[in-house]
Amino acid sequence: MPSTAVRLVIDDPENFHLLTTDMKEQIIKGGIATVNVQAALARKNAITNLKTDFTLRNAFTASQIQFTQMPQGRFALSAIESRVGITEKAAYMARQETGGVRKPAGGGSSLAIPTSLARGGNRGSPVMKKNYLRELKRKTVGIDNADNSGRRLVAAAALGKVIRYNKGLFVVKNFVKKSDNRVSFKMDLIYTFKYKETVTPERKWLLPASEKPAQDVENIFISQMKKLGM
Repeated sequence: MPSTAVRLVIDDPENFHLLTTDMKEQIIKGGIATVNVQAALARKNAITNLKTDFTLRNAFTASQIQFTQMPQGRFALSAIESRVGITEKAAYMARQETGGVRKPAGGGSSLAIPTSLARGGNRGSPVMKKNYLRELKRKTVGIDNADNSGRRLVAAAALGKVIRYNKGLFVVKNFVKKSDNRVSFKMDLIYTFKYKETVTPERKWLLPASEKPAQDVENIFISQMKKLGM
């Protein structure tokens, strides 16, 4: 079941109980078909909204927009519903829909925010696999602010280590040891740990996707009933 979803329903007509059994069954079938069509249309619209309004670094997020069909069966009209939304695997899009605060997972003290370098130089690209934090962890050396931090920094740079220093994670480039025993090297920021939390503003993408199918419920229902020969 999607973690963030909209619900599409067929309301129970006031005089439904006066209809024949056969007519009731046909209306129920038409109602089930209607909410399933609505859900499929809402999913299509939601994918379009994501591609238009957000920077998608791969196809994963759009693939997690899914809908749950109502199965055929004998149901009360009030029980007929379908749902469309985003799965838990892409729960970050729920925060986009409603707005909210992003905090470190697992009780951490700060967020690990990748720079464009982690994405291969393009902010619109996904983080490269070799730059995943779990991949960098075994090569990381933490440097504190003690008096010997300068010597430790040079030693770590000489070994080609990834360096966690001053609220950042750095990769070392262009390490050169000169003839007079001096060294030079460049430290490029690959992750920043400056923020304890970030605030995501509300950017609705799911609710607008469902509005048109909801408005078109009557036309969709009539179309589905015609398919049933009604």
